[in-house]
Amino acid sequence: MTERESIYRLLDSGDCRKVEQVGPYKIVRPAPNAAYKIGDPAQWDGPDATYIKSDQGGGDWQYRRSMPESFTIALPPFTVKIKLTPFGHIGIFPEQRTNWDFIFNLKASSDSPLEVLNLFAYSGVSTLACLKRGFSVCHVDSAKGMVDWAAENARLSGLAKGKARWIVDDVLKFVRREVKRGRKYDGFILDPPSFGRGAKGEVWKLERDLPELMEAMMAMCGGSPAFIILSCFTLGFGPANLDRILRTYLPHDAPGKFSSAELVIPESSGRVHPRGACAYYAAPGIS
Repeated sequence: MTERESIYRLLDSGDCRKVEQVGPYKIVRPAPNAAYKIGDPAQWDGPDATYIKSDQGGGDWQYRRSMPESFTIALPPFTVKIKLTPFGHIGIFPEQRTNWDFIFNLKASSDSPLEVLNLFAYSGVSTLACLKRGFSVCHVDSAKGMVDWAAENARLSGLAKGKARWIVDDVLKFVRREVKRGRKYDGFILDPPSFGRGAKGEVWKLERDLPELMEAMMAMCGGSPAFIILSCFTLGFGPANLDRILRTYLPHDAPGKFSSAELVIPESSGRVHPRGACAYYAAPGIS
């Protein structure tokens, strides 16, 4: 496999779809916010798999050639497992590279590793970034399959010996217990969905439950976090809104640095495909 084949590239987007090179395979997936014309029609020739969304919810993959159930690609500096899931995901969200770079650039002391809580952590590339920096990470997701996937990515990336707790639990239930236990964390990463269900039927609604989650985070760091990464893909939760959320729950005199950005994926053409938003906070001396 060549270097070009072993990595991820967004080739083009438009007509509410995107075409991606994922390892040796070209795939097409829905992209509802790509409500513009296709930029490079030649990039769309001969996809190996196309995800077709159903009007009743969910969808199916249509294959033009046989593909393995899973395979690995390089997502430097990591190696991660890719799998075409029944809900159209592949196991990575490349637009979050901005978040991984934020973690890599933190100026935390190696003599006192940060305790980090990663919520809605999915297959865990942000967890890998923290482990690469030598941080201690509590990785929480309500889906056991996703937590197992994240732990496998840590092994594939040579980070299996990093200090990580792999937790399968409803996020709100978990943080409530951590607050009662008096557990303390320094940094927080959260990527909450608009709506979700826990393993035991717990219902998460972003606009209803995010305030309680933010309050719990502040309780777990005494109102003085080392850093926070808050990303979101929900309509209406853009960079300005996420920035205001962080500023609302942190003390008014918090001396650190706030920033926010739109999350995008660069395309082969040099254009970018917008995918979501993120806001950041870093305490003095760590940013």
